[in-house]
Amino acid sequence: MEAKVSPVRKIAGQVSVPGEQEPAARALVLAALSEGDSTVCNAPVAAIRVVALLRELGVDIAERAGIYAVRGVGLRKFQSAAAPLDLEGLGDTALLLLPLLAGQTFRSRVKLGMEADRCRPLLNLLAQLGFAVEQEHAGTFVTGGQQAKGCVLSAAPTSDALALGAMVGALFAEGTTALKTGSRVERLLRGRGVAVERRKLLSVEGGQALQGVDVEVPGQLALAYPLMGAALCRKGSQLTIKRVAIRPRQRAFLDLLRQIGAQIATEDLGEKREEATRFECDLHVRASQLKATRVAGSRAAKVADQIALLAVLTTQAKGTTVIRDIEDVPHVEDMCAALRSLDARVGQFPDGLVIKGGFPLQGGQLDGKDDPGLTMAFAVAGLLAEGELTIQGSECLTPIWPDFFKTLHLIRGD
Repeated sequence: MEAKVSPVRKIAGQVSVPGEQEPAARALVLAALSEGDSTVCNAPVAAIRVVALLRELGVDIAERAGIYAVRGVGLRKFQSAAAPLDLEGLGDTALLLLPLLAGQTFRSRVKLGMEADRCRPLLNLLAQLGFAVEQEHAGTFVTGGQQAKGCVLSAAPTSDALALGAMVGALFAEGTTALKTGSRVERLLRGRGVAVERRKLLSVEGGQALQGVDVEVPGQLALAYPLMGAALCRKGSQLTIKRVAIRPRQRAFLDLLRQIGAQIATEDLGEKREEATRFECDLHVRASQLKATRVAGSRAAKVADQIALLAVLTTQAKGTTVIRDIEDVPHVEDMCAALRSLDARVGQFPDGLVIKGGFPLQGGQLDGKDDPGLTMAFAVAGLLAEGELTIQGSECLTPIWPDFFKTLHLIRGD
């Protein structure tokens, strides 16, 4: 499949980008556990796997215009799945589905596979509460069918996801369960109507019903970068990207853009919604004169996923940019050849490249190499070029952002 991108005079408007996978999956599972209706907006395409699992367990979930409407079944009205449930690859979401299954009156067989090590601390906590958890084979467990009793959990969970899983398990137990955890888990529970008590430990009484809520999933910062880059390089551009999650370990490229002159303002939304964290922001991007930079070592490693986009943007920057220590970044040679075909001044050496900025890009035909990051970077090049650009292999964006090229059309300020 190919996509055509034509030059744009400026970028303008307000848009959203697909939401983060883990918050979306968490919202869907908690909605299923709730009594009443919930909606989950801006879930990514990948959330369909969690939706399918919950539907197997008897949860009514409808989807319309990118919004999932979930009719919660409460704690104990799930239905037994016809086949073993495959939780491998679900990450922290498995830590919510395991206590959900452990608390049912029926027994479920679950495949954890490579997730077994991640889930083992939670399985130990569930066993302390008295849930039935049996390892059947390597990576395969059977759980459910046994009533649990609240207690003080001896081990402090090492992550919020693990603590939330333990507290969801506690809702199925008789009596009070207490453990040591941070305020984020407390806020999530209170936001869904669960009464918790905070002293030295966080305590919750079993049997409480969760209430349905409406959740807007924050957008992925990595998917906002191509839109931001296009806006930075076109005079007169003003773009707002709504509700994006900005987390300390994921913001290296945002910081780099600011260091080379990008005008990007963040409007914190941390206290405006019950499920928000302090890292959710609207991003306001204005056209900027970017300047050349040098990227190497740990700095290069932190922005490895954005090297292709950085290369495109620095073709429009003032001065010469040097990027080193990117031997492990895929498709660097293909990217250099592609940019040269657009008349970019790009040189390559064994562990990096050098880009002389300030020269206009031309149209042409490029191959995205089935790489979503490379394909989106080439799309930005098409917006900045002086002629139409055709990108082969654009279908690689379907599982990540099927409306990417439609979004580019929406922000055209022609």
